[in-house]
Amino acid sequence: MEASKKLQLYFISLQHEHQSTKEEVLRKEISITEDELKTKSELIKKHELLIDAWSKESKQQLDKHIAELGRV
Repeated sequence: MEASKKLQLYFISLQHEHQSTKEEVLRKEISITEDELKTKSELIKKHELLIDAWSKESKQQLDKHIAELGRV
């Protein structure tokens, strides 16, 4: 019985040694969050460029239709 308790305590101590500290966990979470932020910022920039292109195209179409209506 005593040997099993010692063995259990030994494995518990090993388990505690391999657990990450709070600081390590937070650093990892911060790194992941920064990567996500970078990815999302790139997507936002890409979508802003698409919206600008669509806006210019819409403006050109509007000007074209106004010119046609002016001739009628």
